[in-house]
Amino acid sequence: MTAWPWPRQWHGARSLRRASHAMRLSKWIPSAWTPWAYALVCAPLALLLIEFLRGAVHDMQRVQVDTLRSEVRQLQSHALERAMGLNLLIEAHIAQDEPWKAIRDEPWFKSFWSGSKSVSPHQLYAAIVDESGTIVMHTDTQRIGHRLERGWYERQVSEVGSNVVEIKKSTLSEEQPSFDVTVPLDASGEWLGDYHEGLNRRWLDARVAALRRGVLTHWLWVLLVIGAVDAGAAGGLIFLAKTQRRLWQGLRGGTRQRARELAQLGSGLAHEIRNPLHALRINLHTLKRAVGGRSSLPEDQLVATIEESNAAIDRLDALMRDLLQFSDPSAGQIAEVDVVHEVQTTLGLLAEDFRREQIEVRTRLCPQGTPVVIDALRLRQSMLNLLTFAQHRAGKNGKIDVTVQRVGDGLEITVEDSGPKLTEEQRARVFEPFQAPAETGSGLGLALIQLYVEEAGGKARWDDDGATGSRCRLWLPLAEHPTKGGQS
Repeated sequence: MTAWPWPRQWHGARSLRRASHAMRLSKWIPSAWTPWAYALVCAPLALLLIEFLRGAVHDMQRVQVDTLRSEVRQLQSHALERAMGLNLLIEAHIAQDEPWKAIRDEPWFKSFWSGSKSVSPHQLYAAIVDESGTIVMHTDTQRIGHRLERGWYERQVSEVGSNVVEIKKSTLSEEQPSFDVTVPLDASGEWLGDYHEGLNRRWLDARVAALRRGVLTHWLWVLLVIGAVDAGAAGGLIFLAKTQRRLWQGLRGGTRQRARELAQLGSGLAHEIRNPLHALRINLHTLKRAVGGRSSLPEDQLVATIEESNAAIDRLDALMRDLLQFSDPSAGQIAEVDVVHEVQTTLGLLAEDFRREQIEVRTRLCPQGTPVVIDALRLRQSMLNLLTFAQHRAGKNGKIDVTVQRVGDGLEITVEDSGPKLTEEQRARVFEPFQAPAETGSGLGLALIQLYVEEAGGKARWDDDGATGSRCRLWLPLAEHPTKGGQS
């Protein structure tokens, strides 16, 4: 496959459009990122991080309160159920003289109390305390007969219930920290004492710690994600600042380049318009003298003058038409086009001109049926411009070689003439408006070729391999799903 070393060249209408877009974009890009810009972007992320930290602390606190409330409510429900059952049994079997001493030896009471000893692992004790503060029954029999000391609990746990107290060290809790639930015992309206059940504080602390570890793990993942977002945002800001700086510098440089190109286009356009206008002015002056009777011109000279004027007008019209296509090309009728067929059609249109100037045209075309996706009229106009240029380059008795061949995943159209060799500077600027080294009409013919080819996803370049002659190559990508025979 032939290498395609593409030089930096004029890009036609896209340069004009990019210049316009760049000027509009420059209004919205600040000259530099300020600390306030960073603060405005980072402040919401910092506030979000603070809110998540507050949420984590709140959840850690809620775990202890919710776990204590849940476990104490279960203990309250169990203690109330046991106390109500004991009240019913006492009312059915009460003895008036020293009731607790008599009750403790009763079979029904022993059966009831044996159920109280089957406590869960987190239930520390169950006990009955009479009205004098003496422990008359306890799951630990060694505690029976002991009296509750003054200030036997530390505080009332009002957040979970009025009958719940916290014990750090007491006879009831076997010198272990616990939460105590108290339910009064009465028979026939007479208060006999209190029923107590204790929740193991150490077990509860271990459970809260386990739940907190789960909550902490959850929030750590959240914080890691937030940290990663913050780090990504900081990195993105740095990248954005650097990119913005490069964009701004490139925009200013590109704007200057576009301005130079626009100045070049305007200069060439003025030159191309001035010549036919000058010819029209001279012809009108000549016709005015002839009509006024101050000069007598033969009829054939008058006709030639009018035809010359028509040619100048046609040249201006062609220039305006090509300029409109160059500055704002339409999408065209995109379809699968058979390149070989279009090349043969264009050669047929110019056959009489070639014959009149005795130019030898040699072709080497690949078989038909290998289409490309492009507007057929654009392709035909490009071939017409290129072959007309080659005709002027070759001159009378010259030679033109036209080749169409498969190169990679596309088709390459090569047009080579026998004219003088182009200089390196001419090859670099041959596709620029009004820079063609031969007279080709409006001065935009080769520029339109490059525009149409690149719009179709192809490439155009000019090279000189021999001592004389020049060669233009147009490469167009093949259609992905070609139809049989292509489309013309």
